[in-house]
Amino acid sequence: MAGRIPDQFIDELLARTDLTDVVASRISLKKTGQNYSALCPFHNEKSPSFSLNPNKQFYYCFGCGAGGNAISFVMEHDHLDFIEAIELLAKEAGMEVPRDQGAPDRYEQNAELLKRLSESAQFYQQQLTQHPDKKKATDYLSRDRGLSGQIAKIFGLGFAPPGWDNLLKHIGTRAESQEQLLHGGMLVEKKDQPGHYYDRFRDRIIFPIRDSRGRVIAFGGRAFGDEKPKYLNSPETPVFHKNQELYGLFEAKQNTPVLDQIIVVEGYMDVIVLAQHGITNAVATLGTSVNSQHIRKLFKLVSKVVLCFDGDKAGRAAAIRGLEAALPVMQDEKQIRFLFLPEGEDPDSLVRKEGKEAFNNRLADASSLSHALFEHARNQVTLGDEEGEAQFTRNAMGLIQQIPKELTFRSVLIRQLSEQSGIDSETLSNTNIKTRPNTSTNDTSYASSSSHTMDVSYEQGAPDYQHYDMAPSFDEYDDYQATGSQPEYKPTKNTSFKKPFKKGKFHNNEPELPPAPPSLSRLAKASLCLLLHPHIAKEIEIPDPIVNKAEGHLQLLCKIWRYFHKHPKHNVGHFLVDLTDPDMSNAVLKLLNHNDAPIQLKLPHPQQEVIDVIAKLEKNLGMESLKNGASDSINTEQEKQDWRNRIEQIRRKKS
Repeated sequence: MAGRIPDQFIDELLARTDLTDVVASRISLKKTGQNYSALCPFHNEKSPSFSLNPNKQFYYCFGCGAGGNAISFVMEHDHLDFIEAIELLAKEAGMEVPRDQGAPDRYEQNAELLKRLSESAQFYQQQLTQHPDKKKATDYLSRDRGLSGQIAKIFGLGFAPPGWDNLLKHIGTRAESQEQLLHGGMLVEKKDQPGHYYDRFRDRIIFPIRDSRGRVIAFGGRAFGDEKPKYLNSPETPVFHKNQELYGLFEAKQNTPVLDQIIVVEGYMDVIVLAQHGITNAVATLGTSVNSQHIRKLFKLVSKVVLCFDGDKAGRAAAIRGLEAALPVMQDEKQIRFLFLPEGEDPDSLVRKEGKEAFNNRLADASSLSHALFEHARNQVTLGDEEGEAQFTRNAMGLIQQIPKELTFRSVLIRQLSEQSGIDSETLSNTNIKTRPNTSTNDTSYASSSSHTMDVSYEQGAPDYQHYDMAPSFDEYDDYQATGSQPEYKPTKNTSFKKPFKKGKFHNNEPELPPAPPSLSRLAKASLCLLLHPHIAKEIEIPDPIVNKAEGHLQLLCKIWRYFHKHPKHNVGHFLVDLTDPDMSNAVLKLLNHNDAPIQLKLPHPQQEVIDVIAKLEKNLGMESLKNGASDSINTEQEKQDWRNRIEQIRRKKS
């Protein structure tokens, strides 16, 4: 019977369990004095920071902060929940887990049904290797989809042969078994013959669907040719609710050594082919969009979830649904990323074409939730006038308000919106946006937008959100001066538009919003060009006199240029990961989120924008240098010519 595990049993289990044995059976330990040390299994490291104290039966990692007892170690290392970890340790200790009296859970209530489903999975696997028509299935898997026998075994792939009653004859020999198979979705009752059944899955490749403990709870079947539907899933049953389950989650937990992020894709084959190429942390939804329950379930296992979509209209519409599903269940220290693949590609085809490393690079460049949120808000309006800017702010704030109020992440997004809209954070926080009915299911505004903005990815490994709270020391509106800066644009409170909203355009009781801040200066635009087109850095030289005198935003420009000049194959994501200055990180993020970013991305000759700025800086620096080293006046033509020659020398990049 299901019920609460008594505390006394947990205490006894820990007393009879040696943490050293538990850990040593999973990772390599080295004796260091009275303790043991090891490379931490919970994060990548080159020198040991994991320490185990056998006297206190406690472990701690000085690198990532992981720590606890035998139960927590098994939970983290084996990707198990609390009950599963207790059951595993109890089995190893030869103990039986007692339960306080309680109602049985749905799995215990349906133990026989689960047994029939497990027998069905074994039957389909046998048919893949033994049925006379097996070549049809094996050729499809190996020749057409490129799968190995090993990966097929890991995922338990099978074959439902042609015919109406293969499974029925093999497992449903008794009335009780037939009833269980019917309740499990494996049989269909004939309409004209009540009490008579036929197999649901016929002439298909079979994909067993397992729960987080590895129990088979449902199946998916893929047709060989043009039969409809191409994919057929089990119906809802007492043990299978498709909006709560994720295909491949059990396999990801079993086969990923350090499970710190999970990729959500759209199909069974995407999961399997990625796993065959060494990317074992992918899962797929089961005929539904990503929902809040999926996100909440994944957040219990990992801190980062990447939603991977095709780059077409349908994929971007699905991204909106994923965005809206994630907002209400977001948590601090959890991340959602969005990866859009080239149009016409899916994870299956792309990883075959590009390989594991290239696909992982795409994952590293996935766009952040904040980027997707603001992009979606922008694509619903026409920017360029006050009403468009107001509606953008209203749209973005309507989405942000779906995030739990207590989260720091919500405050971060409000701060970002404040920077983009010109409205102070306090006013935004106190504004209650009346959101319209959710129409994201049919919304294609995201899909119809230009794809370039979502392809500009920069958030992988971004600084901690607390860095956003620090005011940047880089002046975005400083023009060409090598030193000094102009006051930063600061919105004033209670600002209203010069022209009123059109009557009936918005709710009458909603506040008027001020226009967006001014466009970036040419110096800031040059920095943005280098961020969006890092390959141009190798075509540009910035002379040492400018680099040495750099302050303010010029300092950022020079740092960006030096980085991409040294690492021509890196992108803005790598740059942000390597940045150690939080102020610079914040300045980069502000640039990338600025409304001018799409314009700079589309420039046909972005390097010229940077070269022109450098030329102007050289001229200003040259004049300043000349004035500092010259007399109070220039009287002769020779002195004027000397000045010109010295300026030209600087322009030739001679320090």
